[in-house]
Amino acid sequence: MKRNYLVFGLMGALVGSYLLVSPAAGQSQDLITQAAGAVSEAEMAVDTARIAIGRGKDLYLMIPEDSPMFSDVAQVLEEASRNWKVAIASLDGAKESASKVSTAASESVASDYALLAKANAGVALSGAKVVEISIAYVDAIANNKTEALGVIRIAMRDALEVTSQIQVNYERIKTLIAEKYSK
Repeated sequence: MKRNYLVFGLMGALVGSYLLVSPAAGQSQDLITQAAGAVSEAEMAVDTARIAIGRGKDLYLMIPEDSPMFSDVAQVLEEASRNWKVAIASLDGAKESASKVSTAASESVASDYALLAKANAGVALSGAKVVEISIAYVDAIANNKTEALGVIRIAMRDALEVTSQIQVNYERIKTLIAEKYSK
């Protein structure tokens, strides 16, 4: 009879501890999934931008150096290059933060790493979109589709504004998290 009480007591303790730990484990798993999803989306955008860059090199060579649009192309490609570097660095940061979610010391720290991963992934994604739009601009000039340039310029301006705001938001998030742990 004592043995049954012991078995039921152990089972009760195990089930009880599972119920106490399970929601936190589920939340951690959600954070891991969210961070991984954000990184995956950013990776796809960066890969798409990488392919666009390869195509852009060929398009750039199609534009004569004496073209009146050549300086515009150079300026757009300079912006694309700057955003490409930001996208790559941000993707690396997103991956690093996402990798720390599962090993974080607490749920709060895991949540902060997941937030950093998502914010970094957003910066990478927006930078990659600027690259894609830049290559669309080069494509329009290389293939003499000047009627599309106005729309592409607007899209580029909007993308640059969004990218700038996303970078500002990332810096705010990073600062708030750093302040949280420096107290």
